[in-house]
Amino acid sequence: MINGLIPNSAKAESDITVDFVTYSGSAFANCKNGDQVFLNPRIVNKMKLKEGDKCRALLLENYDDKKNVTPWRAVRVTAAVDKQG
Repeated sequence: MINGLIPNSAKAESDITVDFVTYSGSAFANCKNGDQVFLNPRIVNKMKLKEGDKCRALLLENYDDKKNVTPWRAVRVTAAVDKQG
């Protein structure tokens, strides 16, 4: 679920799971609600992300020409916090 998301909002925060890392170094992840998120190579490299990693991300609405397929792009990523225990 995307927290703080209101209709027509251009910014949100969500837990994401990295689904696919491309040959060019960018990646795609999914929010719990199924929305797809783009992660640029700089973020992927800095966080050493790989497929299956769970993170917390600050998201911005993706560019108009891409948001129909991938609604979000990550602008900040942190390690996921385990809320068990």
